Amino acid sequence: MINAFVEGVRSIVEVCHLAILAPVALTIVAARGRWQAVAGAVFGVLLGGWFFVTNRFGVITETGLRITAALLIVAVVMLGVPDLLQRDHPPWLKGIGDRGQSRTAAAGISAAVGVMVAQWWRPCVGVELGSILTGAPREPWGQLFPTIGFMFGISTPLILIGLIYAALNPSVGLSTKIGWVGSGLGVLLGVSVIAGQHGEIVSRLFRWSQ
Repeated sequence: MINAFVEGVRSIVEVCHLAILAPVALTIVAARGRWQAVAGAVFGVLLGGWFFVTNRFGVITETGLRITAALLIVAVVMLGVPDLLQRDHPPWLKGIGDRGQSRTAAAGISAAVGVMVAQWWRPCVGVELGSILTGAPREPWGQLFPTIGFMFGISTPLILIGLIYAALNPSVGLSTKIGWVGSGLGVLLGVSVIAGQHGEIVSRLFRWSQ
């Protein structure tokens, strides 16, 4: 587990892991860095990574990519731009907006995003991850702790975002504006995936990193 964690931390710089880190990080930013969103996001990445390495859902299809991208858009808008639901709307819609800003919702929505986008992953395979991917489909429980270690390793930037928010403690106004930016970038990312650009984005980033 420790070796897998170390490999996960070292592999953060690999562009292929941005498929997970970028949308989850934007979700945390949209949620204004609340610790509930950070905790939910990390849990979602761990669980989603477990589903991925054990091949629970199989290889994600283009339809699956588009559906999860649409759900990502809904998530970042609900977390980052609550006024869209809370201002001058029927009471039932305002209620949805209010509940979307609760601590439980921040954790649950971020966790759901983590699980979904982990299925977008196109991993760069090192020694530990290669062993996990080889063994997990046959012996899923035997690879549980190494998987947790690796996914926790690549999740450290998400924890760092939460720590930065806690250290800086931005004002409500500033954190709200940052949330708008995170939400907007999340929408752009989701739209690009819906438009069929996921593979092209990953390939281009990989080429730029060489």
